[in-house]
Order: sequence, then structure tokens, then C-alpha cells
Amino acid sequence: MTDKENRFEHFDFIQPDPFDWKLERAVHIWKFPVLGGFFSLLTDSEKMIGERFRFDGDRNRYITGRRSLRILLSNYLLLDPMDIRIIAEKGQKPFIENAGAPMRFNISHSGEWVVVALSRDELGIDIEKIDSAFDFSDLLQEHFSPAEQQFVATAKIPVAAFYFLWTRKEAVTKAVGFGLRDNLKTVSVLDQFSPHEKHLKKWMIKSFSFSPDYPVSVAYCSSQPEIGYFDGSHLLSGI
Repeated sequence: MTDKENRFEHFDFIQPDPFDWKLERAVHIWKFPVLGGFFSLLTDSEKMIGERFRFDGDRNRYITGRRSLRILLSNYLLLDPMDIRIIAEKGQKPFIENAGAPMRFNISHSGEWVVVALSRDELGIDIEKIDSAFDFSDLLQEHFSPAEQQFVATAKIPVAAFYFLWTRKEAVTKAVGFGLRDNLKTVSVLDQFSPHEKHLKKWMIKSFSFSPDYPVSVAYCSSQPEIGYFDGSHLLSGI
């Protein structure tokens, strides 16, 4: 696994026009730039959540994420954006109440970008803006296994190795969605990950970037053979 911390594959995110809004057996990953705090396409409860954010950056990331998600789901499901009912039960992953066909999603945001992943099956995605001055020593001790700690400690660029593993851990915990966050040391992400002996799904983890400062990882079922990378910037124009 030499230099694995630098193996964030780079992909060009395309703006497909026209686009066939069908998932079939694929995983679709969309990126969106964080825009100003316009509350269009948000429900009243989502607006209330957005208004509670103290800092503009956090508010704008939340709003952009919700708007982007509704725009995407509207196209995939052939529903009006405001007719899509997203349910977030306490302690559970959000889901679409009126999707009809199976549809799963996950959102992550950091810095100037939002990413949305969609599939027919469960998945998780995480993006982080690299902070080269970030002291991750406490997180390393608390949440990384001895093998993972060794991996970071012996890396040529330890901070890159840390973010490589951290985005993978976050992606897996979001995909699995049942309390793994309380014991991240059990979430082994150096290779393919299987969350629990009694859990039948096998999880694949793919790490990539669309700029040097923004590593991303996505965890998805191994039954999903194809990943598409799309730029949704044009979808936000005029909204």
C-alpha cells in the first residue's frame, strides 16, 4: 500500500446535455458549487434549520445541498421538487417517502463544494477540504486502528494519508448508518470493508478528487458496477 495516501484518482466531472436521468445499476456522483443563501426549493422546516446557522458559510452549504438534492431528485423521479418528501427520522438516515422506485442518496459538503451521491441501494459519500495545518493527532488516537495509525505515521505526506482514511471512514459510516460512528476504530478502511458479520452487504470504497484540496470518498455496494461523475453547476442557474 505504498503511497496509497496519494492515490486520490482524479476525474473530470462532465455537464451532460442532454442527460438520461436513469440510475439503473449505477452510482451517480454530482458536484455543485456552494452559492449564496437563497431559500428557494426548501420546505418551511428546512428554511428554519437554515436560519439557525450562525455562520454564512455553514448556512450556504446546507442550503445549496438541499436545493441541489431536490433538483436532482425531481429529474430522476419526474416529480415537482417541492412534492418530494424527504423524511429524517431521529437516529436514522434520511429517505424519500414518495420515491416509487428504489432511490437512495447521500450528501456531503466542505469549503466551497457540495457533493451528492445517488444509487438504487445504500451508499455514503464524504468530501473534506484539506487543512495542511490541522492537528489530527487526537483523532488518530481515538478513531484509528493501530494499522491505520501506522499507515499515517509512515506516509510521505501524513496529512494526505489522514484525509484519505478519514473520508473513507466517514463514507462507510454514512453508508451503513447504524451507530458505527461511536467506534470508528472498528471501521477498517485500508481495503474493502464489510461492516458486520451478520450484515450481508459488502462495501466498496472509492477515493478520488476533483481538485488537489478536496479529497472525496464514496462507499457503495459491490453490486453497483458503474460510477458516473457529473457537474451540476448549470442546474442551479436561475433557481
